[in-house]
Amino acid sequence: MCTNGRRLTTRPLAGDDFHIVCILNGAFRIISLVCTLPVWVLIFQVRLSGTEMMINNQPFWCRSSEEVDLWTVYVSPPVEQLQNVVNGTSFGPIEEDIDDATKHQLRSMVIPFTLYLTVSLLYNILDMVLSLAMWNAAAIGTPVEPRGRERALVSMIWIKMTFLNLLLCTVLGSGIYLTHAGREYNYGCSSLHDQAVHYYESTIWYGLFCAAMAIYAVELLMWPCAIMNQIGHAIALQGRQISLFRRLGQLEDEEGSCAQCIGCCIQCIRCLSCNQLGGGNIKAKTDLTDAAIAFMNFMNSEVNFDIVLSDIYVAFKLLDRKQREVRYKLSKQARMDKKQTDKCEMGEGEDESNNNNTSSPIDAVNFSINYADILNRRVLSANDETDMYLLRQGALYSQYAQGIYELYPRALLQAGLLDGGWDGLYSPWKPGDKHSLLSTFRLTEFGFPSTALVYANFTNKVIATPYCILLDEIERTLVVVIRGSVTLEDLVTDLQWSAIELNRVGERVGFDGRGKYGHRGMLTNSKWIYNDIHRRKIVFDVLRDDRSNPHRDYNLVITGHSLGGGCAAMLAIMFKPMYPNVKCYAFCPPGCTVSMNLATECDDFITSFVVGNDIIPRMRGENIEMLRYDFLEMLARIKVSKITAFRDSRYPCRNKDLEGMHTALLELQVDQSFVLTSLLLTSFSSIVTTTAVRNKRILYARDDIPITEYYQKLVSFRQNRELVFDQLSPVDTRLQIPGRLIHLIRFGDEANNRYLPYYKSRMLCEIHVCLDSMKDHSIKNLSVVLPKIVSEYENSSTTVSHDDDDVDDISVQSENSFGGDFTEEPWFVTFSFPHGLVASFVPTLLAVAAVCFSVIGNNTCTLFERKITDRPSYNMTDQESYEIIAGVSYGLYFYGIQYRDEVDEFYTTQCKPYPSHVVNDDYVKAARGFSAIALVIGFPIVLLLCLTSCMKLGDRTVRVMSTLLMLVATCQLMILVFLNSERCVDNPNPVDSSYLQSQFVWAKCALHTGKYVIIASVLWSLVAVTLGFSSRLSLVEARLRFASMSLSSATTTQ
Repeated sequence: MCTNGRRLTTRPLAGDDFHIVCILNGAFRIISLVCTLPVWVLIFQVRLSGTEMMINNQPFWCRSSEEVDLWTVYVSPPVEQLQNVVNGTSFGPIEEDIDDATKHQLRSMVIPFTLYLTVSLLYNILDMVLSLAMWNAAAIGTPVEPRGRERALVSMIWIKMTFLNLLLCTVLGSGIYLTHAGREYNYGCSSLHDQAVHYYESTIWYGLFCAAMAIYAVELLMWPCAIMNQIGHAIALQGRQISLFRRLGQLEDEEGSCAQCIGCCIQCIRCLSCNQLGGGNIKAKTDLTDAAIAFMNFMNSEVNFDIVLSDIYVAFKLLDRKQREVRYKLSKQARMDKKQTDKCEMGEGEDESNNNNTSSPIDAVNFSINYADILNRRVLSANDETDMYLLRQGALYSQYAQGIYELYPRALLQAGLLDGGWDGLYSPWKPGDKHSLLSTFRLTEFGFPSTALVYANFTNKVIATPYCILLDEIERTLVVVIRGSVTLEDLVTDLQWSAIELNRVGERVGFDGRGKYGHRGMLTNSKWIYNDIHRRKIVFDVLRDDRSNPHRDYNLVITGHSLGGGCAAMLAIMFKPMYPNVKCYAFCPPGCTVSMNLATECDDFITSFVVGNDIIPRMRGENIEMLRYDFLEMLARIKVSKITAFRDSRYPCRNKDLEGMHTALLELQVDQSFVLTSLLLTSFSSIVTTTAVRNKRILYARDDIPITEYYQKLVSFRQNRELVFDQLSPVDTRLQIPGRLIHLIRFGDEANNRYLPYYKSRMLCEIHVCLDSMKDHSIKNLSVVLPKIVSEYENSSTTVSHDDDDVDDISVQSENSFGGDFTEEPWFVTFSFPHGLVASFVPTLLAVAAVCFSVIGNNTCTLFERKITDRPSYNMTDQESYEIIAGVSYGLYFYGIQYRDEVDEFYTTQCKPYPSHVVNDDYVKAARGFSAIALVIGFPIVLLLCLTSCMKLGDRTVRVMSTLLMLVATCQLMILVFLNSERCVDNPNPVDSSYLQSQFVWAKCALHTGKYVIIASVLWSLVAVTLGFSSRLSLVEARLRFASMSLSSATTTQ
């Protein structure tokens, strides 16, 4: 996505995104090969086993059940027929002859079939080679510096669109002609087989052929569609002189048009939610003007960065990794501060709380972050009464702020006390009645029996926010609780973030509002609540200074969460002149609530609580501009190809990787011997996953960014935006978090949910790009965290275990403790090679070869052969030739007859499954059992090995796999017990053994293609050995890479 003027470009792919095209192309190649290779495998297996494609001079698909039983004809013929064969007076079965028309049909089938297979295989090979070349070309340069990438890709695309597409047309043409000729010539079968077309087209082979043709057709249509799309886009650009937003700029109400677009999006959300989120009272042109102006000002830039969607993903992933370093430092500091607090060693810093909470003045916006200022904060002390009071009050009123969302309205509805449904009103006190608590609703079921609900108004509009009033008899407070954002109306209120001066409000309620600003939407809703309270006179009547009033010494407290927190701060400012003791506890308020001068004046009666990486208190104009600049700068800092950065960003950024002892090796100027000596003392994980090493490998330092065209645009863009932002948002009108800020930082794992409270400058100046940024905003989370902190502070025995004192890194299970991407480490990362390239690739390659040899060896009919050494048997094939039966071949599931044609002088073998009447002895059963065990155990292990390029296996899993592979190798070798079976030792014919033993002399079985069994066993053994030593291979590979990187860095520095 890029900005050019007010034009929004969403070009989905760039030159370095052609890896996606290559992956899609590779998927096509895999599917087409899956559909084509079985034919080649069938031909190979037929030739390997010696079987002819022709049965009785007919293709094998012409018949099904009427095929001749070879075992009955050749291996177990009747005694009389064998006697006649030996005497030469009679011959075997006479096969049907084939006429010239059938021969012509066969030739008509063979030519297109051979052409189709040959051209298809050639196309797949060439296209895969071109895809690999395009993959490498797409990896040239960086995301912002092509370095000749586009030129190389253009030439390859032209080759793909011309030569290879012509070849693809040839494949499709030959396939279509093959189908036409097959149906015309009965698929090469004689006229006796009238059902050959139906029989062949119902086989799986025809289904695979049709699937391959469909893939080729879809692939061929993609390129014309892409070309037509580009032509149409060019024609549209020729006829469009101005962009969409410039057309809108010609309208009289440009902001209104943009507001209408935003309003349409909100109405779409309303429809998708089935009106459960409200949205019916929104008027786009009036309610969304602020959002429209802010969006247009944000997108209004004359710089075109030409950024695509993949750039956004990679840049934000790397930006999050850099931000995690800061979050790690915060978490580590919180851990150390917690230890000091538990040991009561913070007495000297307690008096500095007020000084540390003061805010520095705001100058012109500067798109840079002072990380030292981020770490400058002070922890709340358990020995400080003020700190403990604030924590206790926050823990209590956070429960009330949670209840206003759903608990209180549901309880009132169930009790039948709420008039008007969810948007109704609860008012137990009528005008003129005595304010008796007996008629009010008690919060007993929520754990507060001494708290009464005296009023509630759940009207929800853009200008009205639901709230309720509670009377707490224990704390002796009257509490106004304001709900946060739930509906689309609340969202629109949040989007009305323009700063409005409070002078008119101040004149009415009694404070000086000149030069003080507030959030327009929150101010509007706060005025609605103030007027409703003033009209009902509930606060005035409950807190009136009258001796007959039992609540006259109660204090007023206003609280709320999110939008309710901002409105609570505004309302507290409005009630301050009338009730000087008013207190406000705002939980996770928006970061654009009040101006800095007003926020500073509220320090003594407003306290804001923020959890972790909550994004809402960081939503300020400066922070959004800063986030965009950091994102654009991150693209400029990438010094490798996008695919390399993508792969690296997919690695989990664990806490233990953020700080490593071996990072200094890259900074030291050392000789080669020192580096190699240091490598001997390191481990694989610390070398590969140290975040600092990875960042230095793929990112430039801020001061080392090369001066490219993109970077020059970025510098110009930064200078321009700083000036524009200062003009659009003057310093005095910039909004901040109200009052003093208590920031809760997580330092333990998520199971323990340990947080430490800090006084913090109200300027949270960085938006964190992480999943926790929304989770930390939850009031449910906050209402659990604050009571836990209070409990830990009050109970001195609940401290950090001293067993953890020597642990510098936070546990791996606490990835979310400071805003990680994942709740736990991702177990599957594409092409990450967690075991190393060699340790992942070599065992997988050997295992695939072992499976191939095992499958071929276990299913062929020529594993073992047994020759006739005395007298041959004769079989007639036609009137002029005869065949000499030379022996029998055996497989585990198939057998074959070996014979020699005296006329044509060739040996061949015809294979067929064993007939059902043949009895298998124990050795045959054992051989088949060992074969099945080897494949049942070996095949899943091979699939698991194929995944080692994407996932890491534990050491125990690797050891178990290695042991099982040795078992597979043993079972594969034990197939040779077939040599001790009755068929190999005694008589090859279990049907009529007496005659064959008397007529022929048989040699013992010998290995034929049984060598495949031995080769497979050796390969399985090699897989087991390499897998067992994979950790050492990974360590050696990692050390060599690290040494190469260190030496390269040292050479570059010199």
